[in-house]
Formats: sequence, C-alpha cells, structure tokens
Amino acid sequence: MTAARFGQKFNNFNIIQTIYKTVDGHDIRADILTPKSLDTTRKNPVIARFHGGGLSRGDSIYADWFPKWLLELAEAHNAVIISPNYRLLPEATGVQILEDVDDFWTWLHSEALTKILSPHQIGLDLDRVLAAGDSAGGILSIYLTLSYPDQLRAGTATYPQLSWDPPATYHPSVNAMNAEVPSSYIDEYLAGLSPGYVESSDLEVRRARLQFAISCHRRGPEFYTRGSEGSPYREKLFQLERLDYPETKLPRGGLVIIHGTDDDDVLAEVSERFMNKAKATLRGKQGAENLVLCLRPGGHGFDVDTSFKEKWLGDALRVAINTWLE
Repeated sequence: MTAARFGQKFNNFNIIQTIYKTVDGHDIRADILTPKSLDTTRKNPVIARFHGGGLSRGDSIYADWFPKWLLELAEAHNAVIISPNYRLLPEATGVQILEDVDDFWTWLHSEALTKILSPHQIGLDLDRVLAAGDSAGGILSIYLTLSYPDQLRAGTATYPQLSWDPPATYHPSVNAMNAEVPSSYIDEYLAGLSPGYVESSDLEVRRARLQFAISCHRRGPEFYTRGSEGSPYREKLFQLERLDYPETKLPRGGLVIIHGTDDDDVLAEVSERFMNKAKATLRGKQGAENLVLCLRPGGHGFDVDTSFKEKWLGDALRVAINTWLE
C-alpha cells in the first residue's frame, strides 16, 4: 500500500496493513512499514513499536506521533517496523492491553505473518528485535522488554507514561480544574456503550476530549487496574514494581529511556525514578550495565521531528543499536 495517504513522513516506506488479532468480532490492526530501499535478499531486523495516547487514543500509523528518527533508523539499517494497535481505555482494561501485547508478540513469530510477508519477499530476522514506544507506548515497550529479555536484543522508550506506577506522580497542571468536562463525562460515555464494545484505533483523533478528561481527572489508574484482581497480569501492570521480582532482567542491549525535562504531561522524574530503581535492583544481571537515561530540553513529544543524525540521540542509543544489529 502506498504510504502517501498516511502523510509525507512515510514517503520512503511501503505499508502493509493487516490484522493480528480479533476480539469478539473486532479486528485489531498492525502496520508493517518497510523502507522502499529494503534489501529483500536477506532477512531484516525488526523494530516493534507501540504508539502513545494515554492508552486511550492514538493509532499505530498516526503520523504526528511517529518519530522521524525511528523511520530513519529503519532505513539506515535495512529494518522493518511493525507497529500494532491495541485495545484502548476506558472500554478495555490494562490486563486486556497487556494481553494484546503478548498476542502481538506471538503473532510476530507466527506462520501467519510469514505468509503475509511472503508475496512481498520480506523475511524477518526475529533474532534481532528492538522494542520501541512513545509515551503510553513506552509503557508497553518496557513491558515487552521485561517480559522477553532473552528474545529481544534491546528496549527503548521515549517519555514513557510511568506516572501511574504507585505512588502515582502527576504534573501539577494535570488536575480537574484544567479539565474541559466534568468527570461524569467519562461515566456517561461508558454508560452509552454496548456491552463488550471494543475500540483499538483513533486515527482521526476523535477521542482527544475523552483522553484529556481521563488525564485531568486522574482516572487512568482506575481504568488501567479495573478487573485485574485474580489475573496473572495483575503483577505485570506496573513496570516499576516488576523491578522487585527476582526473575526480572533486561535484554543484553539493555534499555534506553529518553525524556524531555520540560515535559508537563509525563514528568521526567518518573523516568528517573524507574531508572534509579532499575540500576539498584538489577545490578549484576543481564543488560543492567546498558541502562541509559537521556534527559533533554523539551516537552512531551519533543523528539517526533528529530533526525537520527543528532549526535545526542545516536550517543544515547549506540549500545542498544549495536547489540540489536550484532
């Protein structure tokens, strides 16, 4: 499929849209982005990328939130980006979102995907997978990184939404006084849905008001943890807590977190909190020597139009990328 319809940012790519999972008749899409310059005579490394949007809006191919540098990285290293959607809050729960991430990972390694790519003469090198995610997608990238440390080469996350991890930490501007609508707006929205309603794509950004209400009224953790009692995913919801588990380790290439110091959506201090704890609890374990926290001037999404040619970015990602490509 031509990428022009998704925005000029994707002009150097071909895009294959496919379904990786169906829930109660609702198809959940993944976008496969292949550089037009892709060398199809050999297997290609993979970038598994998760979109942001507060876990309640956004889309896997939404151009405004797709990092330019990640596209350049794929072009430079002959890599395929696979960017999945996932069920969205508040209709879904955190448990269901993590289920989608795991099902995506299974599908990534499935014969079904091989058959989809075969007519395009694309082969994936699944021994070389890099995780990436921005904002809420950063949570999912870190989740994947901690869940499959021996299958991934390295993990990355930009301004990951770790603010819900107990104790929840918000910027002072994230409060009910700044909300455009009352908290009841969210409840009325949910009350009007059919039982089992699923939403997994918001390419037209129709859910911005809903997401903003959830954020300002600080109800994200409520919907994220809803119904998790008794689920094996309960102990995996908060990545900060997972650092305490004795089995937790990182991929060989470690984990890189990039965060803007002027971020007023997700405070940089939550990334500092995570990294400080990771360095303490994972010391001596695989990948711990490759934990990198890169703090830069800028707000939420500051890197979206940043080129990979920027020295600071290349320096931050060097070990992760070198390990990914070994």
